[in-house]
Amino acid sequence: MSPKYTPVTLCALLILIAVIAAGCLSTLSPAPSVPPELKRFNSTAEIEQYLADSLAAGQHDGYYPTSLAPGGMGTGVNAPQESTEKSDSGIPAPSVPGGIDYSQTNIQVKGVDEPDIIKNDDRYIYTISGQTLAIIRAYPAEGASVVSETEINDTPKELFVSGDRLVLFSTDEQRPETSDPSIKAVPPYYRPPSPVTHTTIYDISDRNLPKLLKGYTIEGDYIDARMIGSLVYLVTREQIYTYGGDPVVVPVLREGTRTVIQPDVWYFDHPESQYTFTTITSLDASSGKEKDAQTYLLGTGNTLYVSEDAIYVSYPNYHPVIYKGIPQEVAPGLAVDASGSAGISSSQVSAIPPDFNTLPESERESILDSLRNDEQDAIRRQEADQTTTVIHKIGIRDGAITYLAKGEVPGTLDNQFSMDEYKDNLRVASTSTIYTPRFGQYTYNNVYVLDEKMATIGELTHIAEQETIYSTRFIGDRLYMVTFKRIDPFFVIDLAKPENPKILGKLKIPGYSDYLHPYDATHIIGIGKETTTNDWGGVSTSGVKLALFDVSDVTSPKQLDKVQIGDAGSDSAALSDHHAFLFEKGKNLLVIPVRAVSNEPVTQEDSFSAYRPYVWYGAYVFGLTPETGFTLKGTVQHGSGDSGYYYYGSSTSEVKRSLYIGDILYTMSSKQIKANPLDDLNTTITTIPLPNGGDILYPPLVK
Repeated sequence: MSPKYTPVTLCALLILIAVIAAGCLSTLSPAPSVPPELKRFNSTAEIEQYLADSLAAGQHDGYYPTSLAPGGMGTGVNAPQESTEKSDSGIPAPSVPGGIDYSQTNIQVKGVDEPDIIKNDDRYIYTISGQTLAIIRAYPAEGASVVSETEINDTPKELFVSGDRLVLFSTDEQRPETSDPSIKAVPPYYRPPSPVTHTTIYDISDRNLPKLLKGYTIEGDYIDARMIGSLVYLVTREQIYTYGGDPVVVPVLREGTRTVIQPDVWYFDHPESQYTFTTITSLDASSGKEKDAQTYLLGTGNTLYVSEDAIYVSYPNYHPVIYKGIPQEVAPGLAVDASGSAGISSSQVSAIPPDFNTLPESERESILDSLRNDEQDAIRRQEADQTTTVIHKIGIRDGAITYLAKGEVPGTLDNQFSMDEYKDNLRVASTSTIYTPRFGQYTYNNVYVLDEKMATIGELTHIAEQETIYSTRFIGDRLYMVTFKRIDPFFVIDLAKPENPKILGKLKIPGYSDYLHPYDATHIIGIGKETTTNDWGGVSTSGVKLALFDVSDVTSPKQLDKVQIGDAGSDSAALSDHHAFLFEKGKNLLVIPVRAVSNEPVTQEDSFSAYRPYVWYGAYVFGLTPETGFTLKGTVQHGSGDSGYYYYGSSTSEVKRSLYIGDILYTMSSKQIKANPLDDLNTTITTIPLPNGGDILYPPLVK
């Protein structure tokens, strides 16, 4: 017999059901919305057709693929159930009684660790030496030694260490397998090997005997990675070669031979000049579990910036133009062919004097006025050959990877420090190089502010015309930027009002800085090269230069102090890799790896040169305060002698990294690690030979 409900009872029942349903729904995370311009491939056939259409439109270089990896496309994230759980917030590093302090990798964003060739905690050093992963019991320094050596079959790149977990990235190559006899007949030089990236997670609770916890492989070359808490975000890139008939393999995350995630492949319905599969994979180092993986069909040449909430993937987008129907009296110097199209001739470049930067200011300004006018005229005619940078914002939260938005700014980026996220906005510094119809190359620099949806809301353009950005550092509401051609303008730029960036002040000094590092709120450290004017009126670089800038008066920045190390040919790993820069204000400590070249006069009459380069390899250790400037505390030498090869940095004695544990400074070259007391740098407590004395392998530069 069916139950009978009065109207009042029925109403109450419906309300109760609604409340229960609402309570259930409130516990579910809403599905992330996909931007309308982002599309997902549903099959490999769709990818083939998309690339074929791009080739037919003349936008894609080479030959489109004839086959793809079997198995179809992903239907979403195929992560196991445990991958949806929140990761542990982080694994504390092991500690010893007394709370010994130790240095950590120099990173860009607080809370976002960056991989490196060496890591340490308060007792151990972990490093890559040749094909070996070495763990060194380093503290106390007396009796320090290598306690474990793990051979790596692939090419090691970088590593992370978090508590009792070590994550190692390595690469390998494999040739695509195919049963198509026509493809097998293609000459080998048309069949480049396909790179694969390995991520190996070790349990190092026993440092003497690391144990393999998990090993993952994904198609594509290693680009970079970040660690937030115990979560690792890996970025790989697989170049899609569309010539030679090679099959294109869609990236798949595997553990051994087992597929654990078949990523979705996303794309934008507009052509690129070249295509790559750029894949972001998240793993939990604590448990060793895979979390998520997503693949995006993007352009090539990635520069990455990573905040705590997002990965920004950028690459240049070239916009070549054909000049059509321009009368020679309007565009002199253009070479016009029979079709009426015109290109830039070599005579245009000479329109800007090669000694432009040595001309009087009035003459330079007159030329710049002509360049600006010609640029604007070319833009109106859509005849400016411009390059822009595409930036994709990809959200990362608890291991989940979600595409958020896409932006584009004029110009190209120098490195990861060209981008910075602050108060939900992305700030970007770029260099524009435009080929104008009448005057040829016109270079200047810009600052753009993009909102959280990647729409440009503020801009400051045409900074330091005919110069190029050498270094940038965003700190709070300010941007500190160095450009260079003949002299080093150090700019202070205000970003407090994102819609209206403006230059507050600038300082012009000889030399340039390749890297800027904050000392405190009103002082900036720069490291680069000193420059001099040569006998031909040009500029020559000399030794490594350290500078301290005072920006307390933003309208009038000052150089408080500078130090030059060595002569021409001197170099430092810190000029090209910020991980080699060690600074700790609380310890009054600044350590710079240096290859110092001294050009000493040669006394032999039969010498072909008046000077002989004497090379010193080691590290310079400074104290630094605004009151005293740079104070040399001492040096640690790893090698020296006459050398004709100092320009190539080929010596295994060249110091690449430095770190400290407690009161001991450790400096590392390819062949050894030296331990020296910070208060007595002339004393070497111990020298730790590295396995095989092999060269350290470096990750590729990402620009």
